[in-house]
Amino acid sequence: MSVINEGLVASFVLLIVVLAEGLLALFLTRAGKAQPTIRKIAGLEAIEEAVGRATEMGKPIAYTTGLGGIRDQYIYQTIAGLNILGYTAELAAKYGAKLVYLPYDPTIMPMAVDVVEQSYIRAGKPEDYDQENIMYLGGDQFPWAFGVLGFTFREQTAANIHMGPFWAESLILAEAAFYSGAIQIAGTANYHQIHFFVVAADYALIGEELMAAGAYLSKDPTQIGTLWGADWAKFTTIALIVVGAILTAAGVSTISDFFTL
Repeated sequence: MSVINEGLVASFVLLIVVLAEGLLALFLTRAGKAQPTIRKIAGLEAIEEAVGRATEMGKPIAYTTGLGGIRDQYIYQTIAGLNILGYTAELAAKYGAKLVYLPYDPTIMPMAVDVVEQSYIRAGKPEDYDQENIMYLGGDQFPWAFGVLGFTFREQTAANIHMGPFWAESLILAEAAFYSGAIQIAGTANYHQIHFFVVAADYALIGEELMAAGAYLSKDPTQIGTLWGADWAKFTTIALIVVGAILTAAGVSTISDFFTL
């Protein structure tokens, strides 16, 4: 590739980056003034129903955030799962339901303890917080999964909520709740496991619905602005792909070809 072509490519990439960052900054600013309407996500709306069911039945809610930890590439899914954990814990505190969090990775336990404790404080029930309800079951995939399965059947949970990165254990968890009769809400951005949750769970969060949960539940302008900007960045990317496809069909295969038309 010539120096001129390299310069054109670098300029084009810089333009895309600046455009994406500009969109994000624009919508972060606008979100504080006029927030967009976020469509309803059935799985998140159903959490209150699940907590209410657990309260009426006098049985616990089992909550997991998958196999993610603090130091891996799936941290964004784990954080999303912890955001939903905080919302669920606050509802459980208000209604008097027992919420049991079953982590896989010990590195997220300090965060989970703080998230749940703060949720009870926000609900005005700090005295009801019990750290014993955060139960570490071990850091091996299938022993952990069967630990959750055992807890589900032993306690006859009223609801099971799974939010985060999941792998081969997803169907084990989903079928356990299905056969025990628990209402089940599950979500993951791991595309190779989503179909198991869609089939076996009562409600499923698919892909980016999990990522949008924090903004959806908190109504925080910063989170909503980030989500808004990210959506417009995607629309822009799709538009550029369409333009690129049209140019390629017209015989323009490189950026330099475009400038020589």
